[in-house]
Amino acid sequence: MNKLRISVNDLAWYTFHIFIFVKAFTGPLTLYFPYIRFLPIAMMILLLGYKVYTGVLKGKKIVLLIVFFMLYVVIGIVNNSLVGSVFGIYIFVPFLFALFYSTVLYERIFFDNASFNFFYFLSCAAGIFYVNQFGASWIGAEQEIGGVTKVVSRDWISDGMMRNPGFTGTSVSSATLIIISCTFLGFYLISKRRLISLVTLFAMSGYLIYLTTTKTTMVTLGFVFVLAFCSSLITRYTVKITFLILTLFSYYCMFNMNNVSTGMLTNTMLIRIYQTWPNAMLLLENPVQYFIGKGFGSIGVPTYYFTPAEANSADNMLVYLYVIFGMASLIFAFYAMMKFLYFRFESSKESKHFFIMTLVVLTGGITSNLFEASFYSIYGGVIIGLILSYKTRFKFT
Repeated sequence: MNKLRISVNDLAWYTFHIFIFVKAFTGPLTLYFPYIRFLPIAMMILLLGYKVYTGVLKGKKIVLLIVFFMLYVVIGIVNNSLVGSVFGIYIFVPFLFALFYSTVLYERIFFDNASFNFFYFLSCAAGIFYVNQFGASWIGAEQEIGGVTKVVSRDWISDGMMRNPGFTGTSVSSATLIIISCTFLGFYLISKRRLISLVTLFAMSGYLIYLTTTKTTMVTLGFVFVLAFCSSLITRYTVKITFLILTLFSYYCMFNMNNVSTGMLTNTMLIRIYQTWPNAMLLLENPVQYFIGKGFGSIGVPTYYFTPAEANSADNMLVYLYVIFGMASLIFAFYAMMKFLYFRFESSKESKHFFIMTLVVLTGGITSNLFEASFYSIYGGVIIGLILSYKTRFKFT
């Protein structure tokens, strides 16, 4: 039985690798092999099934989680459609996979993995430079899969400048892969005391992210560079306070901001605050939906495919969760935030690495849709899973 457990953990690690590889090369890969995108998802579903099966046999609370998710599939069917609701829960697969295997993945992602991150940093850089110089056939290309038209790699323009996706599917994905791999490589270079290499790495990362025109990621990169030279204690409290403020700010904006016409705004962050987030809350049509949510398929990608008149990207994981789960998401957010505020490691080095990466991923979740952003989703699942599994005694006095 022990061998089976170890082999499943290894399979989870290989599945993580395959997922990252397919998403890192989505453009050229899916242009010629459109169904390869489903390979890692299929593996994740099988591994999630194994976790659910063993969890049920052991009488764990996972049964309640299954019932909860099935309830919101039904609510999604009632409010949206069967296909949209099923697709809505399908989107959560990478996040849930990483959440359930968070301990296994954390141990392998955060330690002695410089070659893995070096490969993806260089490949992403090569993709961005290639597209910047020559363009690419996968940008703007469309494929029809199962009656749904999907863009291989998005063709976006911002302020007259192409939002460069490199080999990935979107400019946000390429910027995300750059900052994540850069941060991990930064840990490695600091441990080796290679300051010049560290500065060069961050400077190059800044330029690459500039080519993707992803402003929030650029700001986060600068924040990461500063924290790299701070103590573990300062880093821990800075990240905790930052995310607490961002969480409260998100809820304030989604419930209190007035809608403003897009034509009056040019800054993408202001568009999120004054239009995208308030518009998302308008999807909730009555007090019942404000209380229980609208179910899977109510927001994000499913709306663009199945209910385009109600399409809203959310661009904030808390907004996204509230539209789907209502007050249940608020309770979960409060619980997770309390766990996060009390979360710590015995090792100061391990603590610093974890909290800097948490800043990268969860800040990304505030300004983009964590659950629909491939790299944020799977790394976010690992981070949130680790936080939720932490045994904490809350002290409110």
